[in-house]
Amino acid sequence: MKVDVHAHCYPKPYMETLRKIGIDEGGGVGIKIPEWTSSEEHIAKMDALDIDVQVLSLSAPNVYFRDAELSRDLAQTTNEFLSEICRKNPDRFLSFASVPLNNLNHAVDELHRAINDLDMDGVVLGTNINQRSLSDDQFLPFFEELNKMKIPIALHPMRAIGENLMSAEDAKLNIPSNVGFLFETTRTIAQMTFKGIFENYKNLTFILSHAGGAIPFVYPRWDITYLARPEAHPVKNIPHLPSHYLKRHYYDTALAYYPSSLRCTLDLAGVDHILLGTDAPYSMIDYRAKDTIEKIEQYGFSKEEKEKIYSQNATRLFPRIRSVRKNRRAKH
Repeated sequence: MKVDVHAHCYPKPYMETLRKIGIDEGGGVGIKIPEWTSSEEHIAKMDALDIDVQVLSLSAPNVYFRDAELSRDLAQTTNEFLSEICRKNPDRFLSFASVPLNNLNHAVDELHRAINDLDMDGVVLGTNINQRSLSDDQFLPFFEELNKMKIPIALHPMRAIGENLMSAEDAKLNIPSNVGFLFETTRTIAQMTFKGIFENYKNLTFILSHAGGAIPFVYPRWDITYLARPEAHPVKNIPHLPSHYLKRHYYDTALAYYPSSLRCTLDLAGVDHILLGTDAPYSMIDYRAKDTIEKIEQYGFSKEEKEKIYSQNATRLFPRIRSVRKNRRAKH
C-alpha cells in the first residue's frame, strides 16, 4: 500500500477567486497551478503510479490574503470541497484543512469546523502569513490550540520572505522555488526550534515538505552552534540539542528523493519518520512522481523499511488509513 502525504487540490472556485483578485496562473509563486478537474481523472493517475491514498491540501498561496473575510470565505469553500472529495472517495483521499491565519479568531473557528464538522484529517500551514513568519509570537495562541488537538500538521513553504529583494534574473531562473522554498521551511523550523516553541508545545508534530528543505543537511551545524555558545546565549533557552526536536517531525520525499537527500534525511530522522510525498498534481504532469517511487525502490531499503515509508509511518499519523487498508483487503 502507498500513501502519498503531499498532494494538492486547487478547486475551480478557488482558482476563479485568485483570478478575480489579480493573482495570475502562477499563484504568485511563479509555478502554473494545475486546477482540479475530477476525482476520477486524478484517481486514474494515482492508479498508474500504484498510489492507493493521497492526502490533499492547498499549497501556496493558500488562504492568506490581506482581506480577512475573503481569506475566511476561501478557507471554508476549499475545505468543504476537499471534504466532499473525501466523503465520496473514502478509500482514496484524506485531507488537510486550510485556515485563515491572518485572523486568529477566524483561524481557530475554521480549524474546529474542519476537524469536527467536516471530518478532515489535519491542517496545512504556510511558512509565512503575508510575509510574517509562522514563528512570530502572534501565532502562539493558535499553536496552543493545535497542541491540545494533537492532529497532523503539514508545513508547506510560501513565497519567501525577502523574495522581493531578489533580482529579475533570479525569477527567470526559478530561484524562488528552487532555493527560496527550501530555505523558507529551513528558516521557519530553525526559528521555531530555537525559540522553544517545540519545547513548550510538545504535541506539535509537523510533516515537513520536501524533506524539510535544507534541514537534513544543515542540522549538525545547529547542534554545533548550540554546544559552542555560553549558557547565557539565547539559543540555550531550549534544554536539548536542536536535533532532539527535529527528530520529532516527519519528512516527506517530494522533490527530495535522490540518494543524497535520502541519506541525509535518514541520518537525521531515521526510516520511521520518512513519508512518501510526490507533490501531485505538479509531479503528475512530468516524470517526478514516477521517479520518486523508482528512487525509493532503488535505494536499498529492505521490504520492511519501504513499507514504513510507503504507509506504516503515515498510518501512525492518520488512523483513518487503518480502515482504508481493511476495506481494500476485504474487496480483494
